[in-house]
Amino acid sequence: MKAETERQEQLLLDWALRAAKTGRCVTGRFIPEADIGQAVHAARQAGVEAAFDGGRPGAERVQVCFVPPGDEPEFTGQWLEIRWNRRFAAPEHRALLGSLMALGIDRSYAGDLIADEAHAWLYCLPSLAVRLPDEWREAGRVAIEVFPVEISPEIEPPRGIPLRDTVPSLRLDAILASALRESRANVAERIRRGDVQVNHRAEERIDHLLAENDLLSIKGKGRVRLCSVGEPNRKGRLPVELELFLKSR
Repeated sequence: MKAETERQEQLLLDWALRAAKTGRCVTGRFIPEADIGQAVHAARQAGVEAAFDGGRPGAERVQVCFVPPGDEPEFTGQWLEIRWNRRFAAPEHRALLGSLMALGIDRSYAGDLIADEAHAWLYCLPSLAVRLPDEWREAGRVAIEVFPVEISPEIEPPRGIPLRDTVPSLRLDAILASALRESRANVAERIRRGDVQVNHRAEERIDHLLAENDLLSIKGKGRVRLCSVGEPNRKGRLPVELELFLKSR
C-alpha cells in the first residue's frame, strides 16, 4: 500500500513538473477524491495549479489537470451510456464495475460509474470511450450495449444523510466526533495519522476551526459536509447540521 501511494505521488508530481516545464496544461487520468490533496501538493511543488473534473458535481473520481499560471484547464472526459433490456434483468453496480475491470481496464482511465434500474453512465478517457462500445457486451450475465453520449446526462448529485447535533466548538475533532459517533480521542488519532482532509487538503491539526460548507474526507470512512452553524444555545454549544456520506460497515 505504501509503495502504491508513493508511485501515485510520483506520477502526480511528474505531470505537474511537465506542465511547469512546457508551460502547457498536462491532463492526467482519473484519481479518487482521497488523492486530490496529493495532486494539490504536487501542483504547489511545481509552481502550477491543479484543477479537477468528474463530469458532474460531487463526483467521487475526478480527472486531474495541471495548469500553468494564467492558463485554463483542459479536460478530456467523455460520457458513455450503458443500456440493457429491463424486462429480463438489471445488472447491479458491482457486476457492471466487475465486468469492466475484467476487460483488463486500468481503473485510472475511468471516472464515476452511476447506475439505476434502467441504465448506467460511465465517465472515462477518450481512449476507453472508443474501445468499450465494441468490447463491453455483458455484465453479470446480462447483455448490455454501450453508446457514446454527446450531451452530459442529467444526474442527480448524491445526497447524504442529514445529522443535526450540538457541539462545543467548530474544532475539527469536535465536528468529526459528532459525525462518526466516536470519542474525540479516537478522531484525534485519525487526524494526527493524516487520515483526514479538509476541502481536499490534509489537515493534522485537531484544533483546526471549520466553517460552513467545509468538506471533510476521512480515509476508509467517507465524507462529511458541515452544512450550517447556528447561534450558541444557553449552554454555549453550537447547533450544527451535517451531511454524511459514510461507507456502510
